[in-house]
Amino acid sequence: MVLRPVALRDCRFFVRLLGNADTRRYLGGPVPWRHGIRRFREYLPLPDGNAAWIACRTTAEPQALGLVELGPHKDGTDHEVSYQFDPAVWGHGFACEAVSAVIVHALHMGVLRRVIAETQSANAASCRLLERVGMTEMVRVQRFGAEQIIYCTSPDGGTRPRVRQFDRG
Repeated sequence: MVLRPVALRDCRFFVRLLGNADTRRYLGGPVPWRHGIRRFREYLPLPDGNAAWIACRTTAEPQALGLVELGPHKDGTDHEVSYQFDPAVWGHGFACEAVSAVIVHALHMGVLRRVIAETQSANAASCRLLERVGMTEMVRVQRFGAEQIIYCTSPDGGTRPRVRQFDRG
């Protein structure tokens, strides 16, 4: 697994990912193409305090599998990891590996005490993924018309790196 910064070449993948009804089921629904293009432009460059990576199988096989982001959470205190992966690669461990790597990277930079993630309680697969990477349920809130679970890492991270390569671009 390789994580590399989002680049111009990722526009088609990004827009397709945001337009996918399965990927966006718990994320407010598919994003129309023109809005996806507009959102992609916001990634080049990202505002300070935000980072985003494209997950690929290997450097030799650069096909994009998913998007992992790290940025300020709505609470204004913590940083949140979020992710969207192509449904064709669900169940193969790529999202787990990528999310784990981003959490470890974020915590080892020494700036963040913890990382959080927010997902709908109805999204059982996402809840399992967050628990698998070592996050624990912190609180449940009502937001976006649904119950959300906010997960957090322990102050020491609570995760182990499972990534072979992290490309800093």
